[in-house]
Amino acid sequence: MSAPASDAAATRAEAKARAAEALALGELLACRAYLYELFHKLFGGEPDAELLDVLLGAVTADAVDAYAADDETMAALQRFLAGLAAREHRPVLLEEAHDEYMRLFIGPGTLPTLPWESPYRTNEPSVFQEGTLAVRALYRAHGVEPKLVQRVPDDHVSLLCAFAARQADAALEAFRAGDMMRSAALLREQQAFASEHLAGWLPAYAKRARRSRTAVLYPQMIEALCAFSVLDAAFAGEGACWMEAADGADGNGGVDGDWGAVPGSPEAEALAMWDAARARLATLRPRGIEENELVSIER
Repeated sequence: MSAPASDAAATRAEAKARAAEALALGELLACRAYLYELFHKLFGGEPDAELLDVLLGAVTADAVDAYAADDETMAALQRFLAGLAAREHRPVLLEEAHDEYMRLFIGPGTLPTLPWESPYRTNEPSVFQEGTLAVRALYRAHGVEPKLVQRVPDDHVSLLCAFAARQADAALEAFRAGDMMRSAALLREQQAFASEHLAGWLPAYAKRARRSRTAVLYPQMIEALCAFSVLDAAFAGEGACWMEAADGADGNGGVDGDWGAVPGSPEAEALAMWDAARARLATLRPRGIEENELVSIER
């Protein structure tokens, strides 16, 4: 084989490998957006039959599976959800989960563990602390605020997940459009957010939730979010590095729109599946979710 032909073959092989990496990265970007939105809905409203169906469905199993090989907590979550999905009498499970949610997040009475970031930072069991206002400023810098601003603490775990989901969506859409540098910049921001506003306090929150007198669903899911936030901070940094290097190579990483997936291919079907799953999650309206929603700021 002549040198020019050899060079051309090597270039094609490199492009093929980079395209495969891009497809894998695109799936993980979609997966993380899905999981953050799922955590937002789980911790932000009372569980209902539709939310439970989504949690125990095949798409969530696929999302958790993407992380299970690298983390024992996520592997345990995979087994736990599979066990719940196999249970008979799902209405009984729903009733038990609802009771647990009310006790951990709503009351009446003193909550056994607080679902806000600030108390874990200051060891003061009050809300609307300085850290709460810092989170509000971060939201506003990105053009959003809680729907019930000044009536609910901005650093509720569900609101933090809602913000992470929004930012994850933005990183995914920039990547799909081939804008590597914007997606990378968003991932850098998300790496900092996950490290500073999730991973830092969630271990203490998960530990206290585990002391709950029941462990039907929520202690396990809080523990899973804790593990996921650490994994996601690492992924965001690695993903940003890949995008920055790819952009430096040829301007868009060799990725056409929609991760470079060929229409009708398994990759394109996976993309459509994640789009449909995220759209379904967006329609879920568990009771009370309006207290933990972010809305765009009217300017």
